Amino acid sequence: MKINRLLLLVSLLSFAFSQAQLSAFINGKEVKSGATISKKDLATLQVSFKKPKAVTVYSGYTNLYVEFSDNSNTYINSWSFQKDGYTAMTDFMKNTPATKKFSVFEGKDFLTRGNKLEWILNGANGVEKQKTIKVEIGFWVREETGYKEYGPKVQLLEPIFFYVPIWEAKNLYLAYLDVTIDKTNIKEDINTSQTGSTDRSDTEVGYQIHKNQETYKIYAFEKSSHPGLTVDELAKDFIHRVTYHSNNDKVKKIHEYDFEKYNLPWYHICVLFRDEQIQNVDYFITKDVKSKDLMSLYEKVEFGKMKGYTFQSGLYNTGRQDGKTYKDVGQFRIYILNHPTNPDLILMVCNEIGRGTETAQAIDANMQTFLKSIKQ
Repeated sequence: MKINRLLLLVSLLSFAFSQAQLSAFINGKEVKSGATISKKDLATLQVSFKKPKAVTVYSGYTNLYVEFSDNSNTYINSWSFQKDGYTAMTDFMKNTPATKKFSVFEGKDFLTRGNKLEWILNGANGVEKQKTIKVEIGFWVREETGYKEYGPKVQLLEPIFFYVPIWEAKNLYLAYLDVTIDKTNIKEDINTSQTGSTDRSDTEVGYQIHKNQETYKIYAFEKSSHPGLTVDELAKDFIHRVTYHSNNDKVKKIHEYDFEKYNLPWYHICVLFRDEQIQNVDYFITKDVKSKDLMSLYEKVEFGKMKGYTFQSGLYNTGRQDGKTYKDVGQFRIYILNHPTNPDLILMVCNEIGRGTETAQAIDANMQTFLKSIKQ
């Protein structure tokens, strides 16, 4: 009975599509299907529908939706306006005026189980398949066939779509660093990275690049969020953190440090929970480091207006079965630099601590490629 009713529904809809219509509006003006619109105007998107075919589905739900996909038609995120049950569905389809425009991002009409528009657009910057995003608008119904079981989606209206160019390689703005880069020489995706949930005040958001089994992290720390923080202070905080970590939190008096001063999330950025640790700050492997000023382990560097420090070291781990120490199972480097244009920010680039086959020279070259791509 239910299958027959759906088959009837499909036949009725094919006849109705010629008269029914979905419409999209940007800044109050209608956008034709297949058009290209500006990213800066996308937040004003409204949708409407008219002359929907009257259908009889006693139990189920309708879904007026907006869906983002990349240039391979892979799903990114969606927003939906649903009506559940016979009465709500019938009222929505029959009594919604054709002039009624539903705001997708700026009102309370549409809901998303994913991320907000700003997060989606910022996250698309640097992702090759999301240079242009496809926006699809549709309206479908699913009939309930059992307890929390539903039949196939049946389109009530012919979907429409348009395209939104997001970024270009020559001028790619990375919002969480407040820099514009030329990505021409960086072929890999630049994805967002975060140290915790976005609803936590101590979460830092930056970027990561995966290349040849290495993961590179790029973050910008706000001085205003960490009173007293400078390039020197950030460098000091990091080198003490990894010294504690590599020595099981047992350090010499000259290396004691108060990590509550800034409470920075090195544990998540550098991935300190793996077996690999930094050789050059380990008392057992590099014995003379016990009496050194840890800041002397840095090398001063300069990239145009960006000045600061870099630190490099091999990584070691201890065999779980034989207890032996294995050196140079990976390589690590970090750059800590002042921001070229924003005095409130300090830039940091490093690779995750972990086993790897990439050479120290290759890791450094990849980091410098990114740093030199920053427009000053």
